[in-house]
Amino acid sequence: MIPSGHAVLTGEVGHKRYLPKVHGFDYQVHYFWLDLDELDRIPAKGWLWSKARLAACSYRRADYLPGAADLTEAVRQKVRDLGFTGAVAKVCMMSPLANWGYYFSPLTLYYCFNATKQLVALLAEVSNTPWNERHYYLVPVADAERSHYQHDKAFHVSPFNPMDMQYHWTVLADAEQLELSITNFKAEQKVFSAWFHLAVQPFNLSLLKSLLIRRPWQNVQVMTRIYWHAMKLLFKAVPVYGHPKSKETPR
Repeated sequence: MIPSGHAVLTGEVGHKRYLPKVHGFDYQVHYFWLDLDELDRIPAKGWLWSKARLAACSYRRADYLPGAADLTEAVRQKVRDLGFTGAVAKVCMMSPLANWGYYFSPLTLYYCFNATKQLVALLAEVSNTPWNERHYYLVPVADAERSHYQHDKAFHVSPFNPMDMQYHWTVLADAEQLELSITNFKAEQKVFSAWFHLAVQPFNLSLLKSLLIRRPWQNVQVMTRIYWHAMKLLFKAVPVYGHPKSKETPR
């Protein structure tokens, strides 16, 4: 089973570095699970929630995958471009939403389902900073409950990780929880892992209000933490790798 309709996802996101120095963290977060075919069924609620307009929490089409005006169709086209040949009947998105007009998401996931509601693929939208670039990975799903996939790294995200790495994905999605882990390997050595463990809760405005009171500027916090932990890694003398468009030599 998968979350039915819209949902709020609450739980933990964490990173752990194993080499060349140990470093890690985890934080409590909230994300949103949106059925892209049913966005119009969420009524606007003043300052709290809006589709397109400025609010504490808002969905804006321009924040996500470019292409067709309909985001579901844009996802279908992108997965086809990346080599997926199966049919995609429904797309649900796991992502933060804009806070008072500010949006940033290191990772947005589009869960692609077939006509029998079986999860068949993930489209991962990865963003970096300060370059403000995006890249898309197709993650085929072989098992509806827990699936594994690996591929070569193709996009520069952290200056503390080189390009010659492999990503190992583990994906779990059901009606009660969403879990995902991405482990980076270099020459068969585990270097870095990122993960989230999120509980699925029904979407309602009272829950949304309590989360926004607790974390009104989550997107700003995410960006701040990226640079805060980058400073810690610099103090630990972890090698820095330049953007591939400039150079890859560590310094």
